[in-house]
Amino acid sequence: LKEGGRSGTTGTKSHRLRGLLVVSELSLALVALVCAGLLVRSFDATRRIDPQFDPNHVLLSRFFINTSGYDLDQRKQFCVRLRQKLESSPGVTDVAYSDVEPLGLLSSWWEDMTIEGYVPAQSENMKIFRAVVSPGYLRLMRIPILEGRDFTEQDDLKSQPVMIVNQTFVKRYIGSGNPIGRKVRGWGEWFTVVGVARDSKYNNLTEAHLPFFYVPFRQVYRADMGLTFYIRTQGGTGDATATLQRDVHDIDPNVAVIDAMPMPEHIGETLYVERSAASLLSLLSALGLLLASVGLYSVMAYTVAQRTHEIGIRMALGARRGDVLRLVVKQGMQVSLAGVLIGLGFAFASTRLLSGFLYGVRATDPVTFAGVSFMLTTVALLASYVPARRATKVDPMVALRYE
Repeated sequence: LKEGGRSGTTGTKSHRLRGLLVVSELSLALVALVCAGLLVRSFDATRRIDPQFDPNHVLLSRFFINTSGYDLDQRKQFCVRLRQKLESSPGVTDVAYSDVEPLGLLSSWWEDMTIEGYVPAQSENMKIFRAVVSPGYLRLMRIPILEGRDFTEQDDLKSQPVMIVNQTFVKRYIGSGNPIGRKVRGWGEWFTVVGVARDSKYNNLTEAHLPFFYVPFRQVYRADMGLTFYIRTQGGTGDATATLQRDVHDIDPNVAVIDAMPMPEHIGETLYVERSAASLLSLLSALGLLLASVGLYSVMAYTVAQRTHEIGIRMALGARRGDVLRLVVKQGMQVSLAGVLIGLGFAFASTRLLSGFLYGVRATDPVTFAGVSFMLTTVALLASYVPARRATKVDPMVALRYE
């Protein structure tokens, strides 16, 4: 019964080396699984964030009509005509347009502002994010106006420049005073605040509330700005795409609708990096788990084959099948638990590097660590159980003659 039999020290070293490889595989698999679990939970938490506007039943489409030879006035007229045609289409409830879409791949544009009555601190950044929007944009997005009024068609170049600010803008720059009527300077002109809109998400879902303002399309739109249309429908947006294409073709067949999409899909594009990282690491961790499981199974199967003579002697001396099963499984689980414990130590150290990429979950999330440890232990138990079952079927008389 001496370990290694006639092979002596060589067998012992070989067995220990195989065990060390399995421990390493299990440890690395656990680290990869924990990191993947954290990223998946973070992505899921990010995906569930309320953007504080309603993107459902909204079709979004960007236009590049400046490449079709449109000057600035013609672009404005195109917007007015297309909006009128779309609003008369069945199933369409609201139509609006802006120079930049919220939660896009690119951040909103900003403007260097001066606010009446506010003295900025030394080196304070007064570059405030903004959007150039048409009347009805806030209504379409379901962003309520808390004070004052919305933009109208009369807010054009012939009228006093106006703007709508958000709640954080008021808190930071105006304070407890009345924001309506406050003057703000930008683009070389003084704008009058005529409304306060509720805060929402502008650049990414995980951002904290930041100062933001809206200005009328007819007053501020410039030739270097983009153009995005929004169509809110009563039901799905599938019919709205065909309606948009038809109405654009009626106005100018040379203008193409090439990237119309439901707004939830547009928002999903901003999560591409998070989704890719979670998917790639999940794939790698699954591969690591598979390799660790195969490695453990192979080691245990080889160990059972090497111990056939010993198992036969034990059974000839009265060992029951359950005793043999426990003996082999115990050996496999000792290796597995060592790998899990070492892996937990490495995981606690390595996941701290992920903390800057996580949202809604801690780098030491106990649910993720416990779940991965349980899963890996269960897989290791199954990988040990199959060779153990084979060991219980050893015929003592055959095993005693085993060479």
